Amino acid sequence: MINSLLTCALVGALYLLFRTLHTKYQTPTLNPLLLCIMVISAWLLTFEVNYQTFFQATQPIHFFLEVAVVALAYPLYTQFGSIKQHFVPLVACSFIGVTCATLVAFILCQLYSADDQLSASLAALSVTTPITLLISESLGGMSAIAAIMVILVGIFGGIFGVAILTRLNIMQPQAKGIALGVSCHAIGTASALEYHHAAGAYASAAMTVSAVVTAIWVPPLYHWLITLS
Repeated sequence: MINSLLTCALVGALYLLFRTLHTKYQTPTLNPLLLCIMVISAWLLTFEVNYQTFFQATQPIHFFLEVAVVALAYPLYTQFGSIKQHFVPLVACSFIGVTCATLVAFILCQLYSADDQLSASLAALSVTTPITLLISESLGGMSAIAAIMVILVGIFGGIFGVAILTRLNIMQPQAKGIALGVSCHAIGTASALEYHHAAGAYASAAMTVSAVVTAIWVPPLYHWLITLS
């Protein structure tokens, strides 16, 4: 049994170290979350530490993660007046983004002859992990694959999202925020907050709307696609 306080302190120190490096060198490859995942995974494998033991030892961090997600509502509050004026386009963008993500995942699974379980696991990726797990399980998917893919999508968006959108000549922080919130959920929203306060607010709103849209729209959409295949 590993010490909970010591483990949480080491994880926190590791994140602060990588955060400092990321701030100093400003390169996407030094994303703190990605580096922490790599180092902690290597440590667990090298010393053969049971993941459930590590999970139990880091429960205090999980508590503060939930608080951090709730705290994303603050930038939403500060920009509420502006978001209210653009609420209809924001909902439309969220709906289109969620639908396209499901369609692309389903088409790729069909092209590569993936089984139904894998296809169901990838049906709902434009939303936070807890909602993805519930939807994928209800569709007959594998929760582990769904969780991994959501995290990978979020990390990719957090590292490269702003740069890709800039290369596509999308310059408005609000538009970048919506794109990151819809496609990269909480990790993308955190990246948007670092980029611009307005981008963070719109990303938070888009992430929330996408969660509702995904929960309501993706299951019937997926079943309809299955009937067509």
